[in-house]
Amino acid sequence: MPDSISNTATDAAVSAFHQAIARLTELIPGAYTRHGAAGTRLVFTTFPLATLNTVCVDRERDLDEVEGFSEELSAAGAPWSIQVRGEVDPTLRQLALRYGRTGITALPLLVWDAESLATALPKGAAVRKVSGAETEVFANALAAGFDMPTEVARLLALPALLDAPDMNGYILDLHGEAVATGFNVIAGDHVGMFNGSVAPQYRSNGYYRALVMARLQDAVASGARHAFAQNTPMSRPLYESLGFRLAETWTYLTPAD
Repeated sequence: MPDSISNTATDAAVSAFHQAIARLTELIPGAYTRHGAAGTRLVFTTFPLATLNTVCVDRERDLDEVEGFSEELSAAGAPWSIQVRGEVDPTLRQLALRYGRTGITALPLLVWDAESLATALPKGAAVRKVSGAETEVFANALAAGFDMPTEVARLLALPALLDAPDMNGYILDLHGEAVATGFNVIAGDHVGMFNGSVAPQYRSNGYYRALVMARLQDAVASGARHAFAQNTPMSRPLYESLGFRLAETWTYLTPAD
């Protein structure tokens, strides 16, 4: 596999990312996205997480459009951020400061090209898809894996999401107990890898790796030829060990807290 990723492949992954997020907001009550004439995107998911409600700024930017979307999100009543693809120039920094976006979070965008993966499940483990009928099971496993309130996890486990034809929720069961989660969104020939978690007491046993591999296999079987993911420092080495490569790093200008 080549060490570098072409601009074309990176742009395709970025486009698929935005397509996946837009599709998610179609199914979440109160959520929406908007694509400005100059290329800026507004994403409002209703979730109380700044990186999930954002003004997405591309390499080419129109500051008036960024300002207008920032004003709209600032009135929405949820934590929000400005997501920057490329450099955070002084003018954009000043705009963010006017809206109290003084914190900085950097998240990588990793991409993967389809290849054969041999999945070996740890003893006692089984991977399965979940439907909207198991919202509570999925939400409880998410809450444990991400250490988040269950009411927030339920927003990520809505039946409309779990039952959508282009989305799949996954659980890894260990002797019948849900210990790891994942959520795939198909966007064209890409699959977005979201909501991967494993409860703290079950980490470092190969469960997360097995679930990621099973999700990739399932996506490829459904026609996906590429995958993308945004990763924390904890999960990034695992994804890279499976062939994911860094496409680019996005900067999120967030509230100070």
